[in-house]
Amino acid sequence: MTPLRPVTPTGIARPRRSGRRRLAVAGVVAALVAAGCSESTPPPPAPPPLMPSGDCVLSFVIDGDSVRCADGREIRLLAIDAPEMAQEPWGARAREELLRAAPVSTPLGVEYDAVRVDTFDRDLAYLFLPGGDMLNEHMVASGYALAFIIPPNRRYEDRIEAAEAAASAEGRGLWAEWGFTCRPADFRQERC
Repeated sequence: MTPLRPVTPTGIARPRRSGRRRLAVAGVVAALVAAGCSESTPPPPAPPPLMPSGDCVLSFVIDGDSVRCADGREIRLLAIDAPEMAQEPWGARAREELLRAAPVSTPLGVEYDAVRVDTFDRDLAYLFLPGGDMLNEHMVASGYALAFIIPPNRRYEDRIEAAEAAASAEGRGLWAEWGFTCRPADFRQERC
C-alpha cells in the first residue's frame, strides 16, 4: 500500500520532502533560534543609516551659508553661520566667497548629520567640493562664516571651531574688516 501524501486545505497534495531537506531546514531553524530569532518573529529590519549621503549640483547661492541644488533642494550648511544679506556689506561678501569656492554647476557631495531638516524645510548638511574639501569648513577657515554648532549635529564640531580660531587669530576674511562685530545670530535677534 502506498503511504498517503499530506493534503493542503485546498485539496492539493503536497510533494514529499527528502529527509536531507528536512534536516537542513531544521538546522537553519536551530541556528536562527540560537541567534535569538524564532520562526514566528522575524529579526527587526536594519535601521536606516543615520547620515545618508547624496549629491547636489549647485544651481544658486542664496547667501553665505545656504544654497539651492539643481533638483530644487535648499541646503543650509551645518555648523556655520554667515552674515545675513541685510548685514551690508558683510552678507554679500560671504555669498561671493561661497560662489568663488563653489561656482554654479559645481557637483557637491552631501553629508547629513543627526537632524536632517530645519524648521524652514531646508536640508541641513555638510557639503564637500569635488577635491574632497568641506565647503562648510572652508567658509569658516577663510573668515566668511562663524562656527555655529547646534546639537545634536556635532560631527565636525572640532574641525570647524579650530578653523574659526585660526581665521580669527590670523585676521582672515571678515575678521580683518570688523565684519563680525555683530554676529549673525545677534543680528537676527535685532540685538545689534
